[in-house]
Amino acid sequence: MATPDRIIGFIRQRAQPAWLVGGYVRDQLLGRSSHDLDVIVPEGGIRLARAIAAAFDGAFFVLDSERDVGRAILRDEAGEALEVDVARLRLPDLAADLALRDFTVNAIALDIVADAAEPVLVDPFAGRADLDRRLVRAVSDAAFVDDPLRMLRAVRQAIELGFSIEESTFDLIRRDAALLPQAAGERIRDELLRIISVPGAWLHVRLLAHLNLLEQVLPEAQTLIGVQQSVPHYQDVFEHTRSVMAHLEGIYALLWPHSGYTRLAAVAGDATVLLDAGGWAWVSEVLSPYAGDLAGHLAQPLASSRLRREWLLWAALMHDWGKPAKRSEDADGRSRFLEHDRWGALLAEHRGQELKLSADEVSYLARLVDQHMRPGYLARDFPPSRRAIYRFYCDVGTLGPDCALLGLADHLAIHAPRIEPEHTRRRLETTRILLEAFFRERATRVDPPLFLNGRAVMAAFNLQPGPEVGRRLEQLREAQAVGEVSSAEEALAWLAGRVESGV
Repeated sequence: MATPDRIIGFIRQRAQPAWLVGGYVRDQLLGRSSHDLDVIVPEGGIRLARAIAAAFDGAFFVLDSERDVGRAILRDEAGEALEVDVARLRLPDLAADLALRDFTVNAIALDIVADAAEPVLVDPFAGRADLDRRLVRAVSDAAFVDDPLRMLRAVRQAIELGFSIEESTFDLIRRDAALLPQAAGERIRDELLRIISVPGAWLHVRLLAHLNLLEQVLPEAQTLIGVQQSVPHYQDVFEHTRSVMAHLEGIYALLWPHSGYTRLAAVAGDATVLLDAGGWAWVSEVLSPYAGDLAGHLAQPLASSRLRREWLLWAALMHDWGKPAKRSEDADGRSRFLEHDRWGALLAEHRGQELKLSADEVSYLARLVDQHMRPGYLARDFPPSRRAIYRFYCDVGTLGPDCALLGLADHLAIHAPRIEPEHTRRRLETTRILLEAFFRERATRVDPPLFLNGRAVMAAFNLQPGPEVGRRLEQLREAQAVGEVSSAEEALAWLAGRVESGV
């Protein structure tokens, strides 16, 4: 089995100049666990990658034949994939080659072959000092011109390392932000996923806006800034959106208490009001009986390894994208946003396609944006009827629990500064009813198995195969779900009445 130490030992035995660079060196200096290796050599990058793969029974790929870059994919002691990328120096001089890298903390090289008691570091840009200062700093003023995606990578690395972006680098990003669309959509998507689908995303979105990056990659979110709303809202649409994301993360902290999600606290310089401890106690009381079910449901992947809980945060970010275009004022000066849910769903679908998301991911986001108001409507006519709950699930399907949580986070974001107990209790109870129907009573209230099949309906009412049969079966399913029919005999009598009355 391969380990970083064994791989380094193998390279050292070949007695050719070689250096470790990038994330592995950075993480070793930070005392963080690290896995994959990046190696640079004066020549023979592909040759060395092939030799490493052969020595450790791994796979080998040529990444860039022109630039002499190869990859060995090995298995570590736990059976996990371990990647070793080997590249030839892009310039004859090591320091000049390091100058082509993105950030100083990634431009530190460790001499593999040097025979010394202490590791020999090559650090021409004071990257180790920036590690101590916990700063992400660009190697050069041209860093983002050379590769505009590095601007998103600066945000992502600051988040993952718990660092700040150095002031002059911050200014460089703002200067070069307009270059970002030059990067491929897939690359932008992958960086955004690592920025928005993680704890603290509500703060990361604000950072993207301050860096002028949000308007380049998610212009629909940028247009929310400054769009005013009427009471009970206390924030513009952008700040409210961030608050919804924050309260959704608070819900995640209840569902995954040992994850990176934690009970949120006020952030200096941020006017967002977060739900107090008493409010979270109410939320916990309602969600706790379904915590395991919700955690399992939201841990389901939509595509590849990306999970529902990650995309639900994206849905929170997108849920009010339709408001700027649909804003109007009534005679009393109150803001209205009629049909913003429908318009927002179209915008979410378009952005998902631009980011090269899968069809399932695009559908998930668009449907949640389209339906995010439904739990609130159900709570207005409290308690919601069995028919209303059934029709809700007819429209949202398996997205029902996701929609319920998004709607709850939306409510909490609006009312956190001043909770009205009776109003919030109704909303929480509506959430409980929706979760109970899906997780405990699904076979009776959401998707009951029919007492009659299509053949029985055709035989009983002399129907030919076609849409009319499906319509009658759907009527029957609803009748079963709301408790109007409880046997096959009752089903036949109920359908006969419908046919006779022409309904």
